[in-house]
Amino acid sequence: MSETTPPIPKSGGNGPFILAAVVMLLLMGGLIFWKMKSGAEAPKAQETVPSATQNVPTLDDAPPPPPPIASDSAAPDTTKPTAKKLVSSGGGGPCGPCNGDATPAIVSALHAKGAQARSCYEHALRQNSMLAGHMSIQLTINQSGQVCSSSVASNELGDPSVANCVLSMMRGGSFPAPPKGCVVVAVPLNFTPKT
Repeated sequence: MSETTPPIPKSGGNGPFILAAVVMLLLMGGLIFWKMKSGAEAPKAQETVPSATQNVPTLDDAPPPPPPIASDSAAPDTTKPTAKKLVSSGGGGPCGPCNGDATPAIVSALHAKGAQARSCYEHALRQNSMLAGHMSIQLTINQSGQVCSSSVASNELGDPSVANCVLSMMRGGSFPAPPKGCVVVAVPLNFTPKT
């Protein structure tokens, strides 16, 4: 048998790989240079903005609060929820006849929920710094403590988005169960900016 030696492979070398690596390094260097150069030019564009627009307040700059509204000492106290009975003959709406009483536990829970409703007002106050006024929400709480109907009884605030937000928050609340069946309560809210 004759011995044959395998042919010597033709070496293309590592040239193509080296060339590809050099091209990649040049591209990365060009991108870095371009990013640094374009980042350095951005402040120059901001410096050419006229000074009249530089004083425009942004959302981060809160406007000063309006002056406090003088309170009338003869006015009735509307900060605590009051309970009233609804006399109904027959159906009584979706909750049935409402002849329950608002217990101190219900009044306390309504007061806490009313305090949480201030977040709705604070959100609207960012858009209108002069927003202030009274609102009254009427809730019907069924015998299991769930809100089965709600409405805005009065809205001197004049902002429907606040009223909708407060109604939504109140509807989602769970309250202590009234001892004698469902109860209708009025929740007065007074929204004024904090000083």
